[in-house]
Amino acid sequence: MAGAVRAGVGVMALGLVGCGGPETFNERRESDSEGEQSAPAPIASPLASAADRQEEQSDAAAAADAAAREREEEDAVPIAAPAAPRMVVDPLVWRERYHWRELAKLAAGESGPRRGGALHLHAPAPTSWSPFGIGLPTGRPETLLPLLYSQLAVMAAGDSRDAHHGQIEGDLAAGWEVPEPEVLVFQVRPDVRWPDAEPLNGRMLTASDAALNHEAYAAPAMELGAAYGAVERVEADDAEMTVAFRLREPASYLPAKMTDPNHVIAPPHYIADPGAGVPGLSGAGGDFPVQGTGPFTLEYASRTSWGMVRNPEYFKRDEATGERLPFLDRIRGGLLLSRTPLTIPLVPRSDIWQDWLDGRFDALELLDPSELAESQESFPDAAAQAAAPTPGNGSEFTFKSIGNGPFADARVRQALSSALDRHGLAEHLHQGLAAADCGHDWTRVADPASATGFREWPWTEAELGESHVFDPERSLSLLAAAGYGPDAPLELNLDSGETSDFLDRSSARAMAVAAHQWQSNLGAAVRVRLLPRSVRTISRDAHSVVREGSPHPEAAVLAHGRLPRRIVDPDDLTYWRMHSSRSQRVRDAVLDDLCERQRGELDAARRSELLEQIRKRDMELAWRLTLVNPYGLMARRGGVFNVGATYLAHALHSNPKQFERAWRARG
Repeated sequence: MAGAVRAGVGVMALGLVGCGGPETFNERRESDSEGEQSAPAPIASPLASAADRQEEQSDAAAAADAAAREREEEDAVPIAAPAAPRMVVDPLVWRERYHWRELAKLAAGESGPRRGGALHLHAPAPTSWSPFGIGLPTGRPETLLPLLYSQLAVMAAGDSRDAHHGQIEGDLAAGWEVPEPEVLVFQVRPDVRWPDAEPLNGRMLTASDAALNHEAYAAPAMELGAAYGAVERVEADDAEMTVAFRLREPASYLPAKMTDPNHVIAPPHYIADPGAGVPGLSGAGGDFPVQGTGPFTLEYASRTSWGMVRNPEYFKRDEATGERLPFLDRIRGGLLLSRTPLTIPLVPRSDIWQDWLDGRFDALELLDPSELAESQESFPDAAAQAAAPTPGNGSEFTFKSIGNGPFADARVRQALSSALDRHGLAEHLHQGLAAADCGHDWTRVADPASATGFREWPWTEAELGESHVFDPERSLSLLAAAGYGPDAPLELNLDSGETSDFLDRSSARAMAVAAHQWQSNLGAAVRVRLLPRSVRTISRDAHSVVREGSPHPEAAVLAHGRLPRRIVDPDDLTYWRMHSSRSQRVRDAVLDDLCERQRGELDAARRSELLEQIRKRDMELAWRLTLVNPYGLMARRGGVFNVGATYLAHALHSNPKQFERAWRARG
C-alpha cells in the first residue's frame, strides 16, 4: 500500500549555538540507575484573592465607562509610536543562510546515533496522560501523548528529513490506500504488543483496538470529533488487520488530521473508564497505570514535572542502523519549579531564559533574533534552526460587523489593508524575522520552480495582491470613494482582544503598531481609538487559565493572536474558517462553493488550484486583515540530534514522535 501523503509546511535551519551545562532539570539529578526524586517545596501563588479581583474589576468597569463618556466629547488622542526594535534581520538572508539542511550536515558529520543519555525539555505535564482522562485531549495546544502511545500515522521528523515538505508515514500502520473516494483503509502492523500488565497481559494489538479509539474520538462530546465529520463508520477486520474508514464524502484532509498528537491508540479499557491511565502525584516508584505501545514509558509525574524511560519492547527500528528505537534512555520535562508553579502563559520569559542559560533543559523556542544572538554568546557550539512561518499561525484582525456599516464596503477594508506597512509590522513585532501572511496554506500550492513541485516559502506582499502592498495614497482614494475623508472621518475603534504575556506580541502589540500606522498614514481621514484590552487572561490556581471580560460593544476591529499549534491542513484554513457556517462567517457564495470543493478534492494538483482561487478571492475582498507571520527559532545544545522545529509548528512537542529518533553524541 502507498503510505506517503504530501503535507508540507516549510522549515529552515539556523546556524550554531552551545552545549554543556549541568546535567540537572528542576533540581533533579540524572543518573544511570534509579534514584530518589525529590520534589521542590511548593511556592505560594502570587494571585489576588477573589475579593481583590472583584474590586479590581469594578474599578476597571467604572474607569471604562468614564473613558467612554470622555471619548464621545473629544477627538482621538495621538497614539504613541512603537519603540524601535533592538535589532532587525533580513528573513530572506536568514532562511538561506540557516536552511534546515545545515542540521542534516551536523548529524551526517557524526559517527552515527549514540545510544543512551537523557534529554531535558521545558515542557509542562499534560493534565492527563490518558487521552480519555481529565479534560478533553485537545484542550491543550501541545501534547506529549505519542511518547507513550502509538498512532496509525505520524508526520516524519528529524534532521535528515525535508523540513519544508514533510511526509506522512506509518506508525502502527504498515501503509494505507484509498480504494474508493469514500473509503480509507489502513493496514495495521501485526507485531505490536501491549505491555505485560493487567488487564492486557501483553496481548497483541488488534485492528479493533485502533478502530475503537477513533470511534471514541469521533463522538460529539469530544473536541476531536470535528476531524471525523465525514466519517460514517469505522470497520475493523482483525483477521486481515485492517481498519476501514467509510466516509459520507471524500475527505482528502483526514490522513493529515489523524497525525495530530492527540489521535493516539490507547488501551480499550481507557475508553470505558476515563479515569484509567491517570497517574497519581507520587514520586519515583509510584504506580502509574499508563499502558501504551510508544517509545517511552512513564517513570514519574507530578502537576509540573515528569520523567520517561526507554521502552525496551518498542516495535520500531531505525532505518539506517536497524537498531531498536528509541536511542535515548530517558526524557525529563517540566516547568520552572525553582521559580513558579504556574502554567506556561504566565511564566515570566526572564525566568525561562535564565533556566536556558543555566543549562536546565536542552532545547528552547526562541522569541526573536536578539535571543539567538544572546544564546550564541553563551553557547557557541549549540545548534539552532529557523522554521518557516506555520500557515495560519500569525496575528490577524477581523471586523466585528461586516454585514452592515462601513466595513460592509470592500473599499474600506481594502483601504485599511493598503495603509499597513507590513515590513514595519515585521520589524516592530518580530525584529524583521517574519513574512507577509494571508492565513492560507502556501505549502500545498504548486510551484514548478521548486524541486518538490510545491512552494517552499510564503508569499510576498506583491503576490498577495494590491491590498497587501503598502500604498497610503491608494488607501485615501479608496476611502474617498467610499465617502470618508477629513470632513467625514472613518471611526476606527480598535480592541486588542484576548491577551496574556504569552500572546501579547501577537495581538495587543500588533494592534498598537497597526493603530499608529493607520493614524500616521491616513491622517484626518480616520479617527482612531485604541481601546483598553477587553479580555484578559488570568489564573485561578496553578493549573487553570481563564479569560475574563467581553469585547467592547463599540469596537469595530478585533485582534486575534496566534492559533494553537496543531496539525496544519488546508481544510482548517479554508473551509473551517472562511465558510459562511464556520468561525469567520464570511457570507460569500463563491467562497462557500470553492471551500466545499477543495475539502473533498483528492487530486493534489486540482486541490492546489482550488486553494489558490480561495486565497485570491479572500485577498481581493479583504474579509479579514492578515498581517505578518513570524519565522520560528529553535535552539538546542550541541551534540543533541533530531530535536528541532518541523513544518508542523515551532514548538518541540507539536511533533513528539521526533524524540523516538533523538540522540546525544556526548554528555
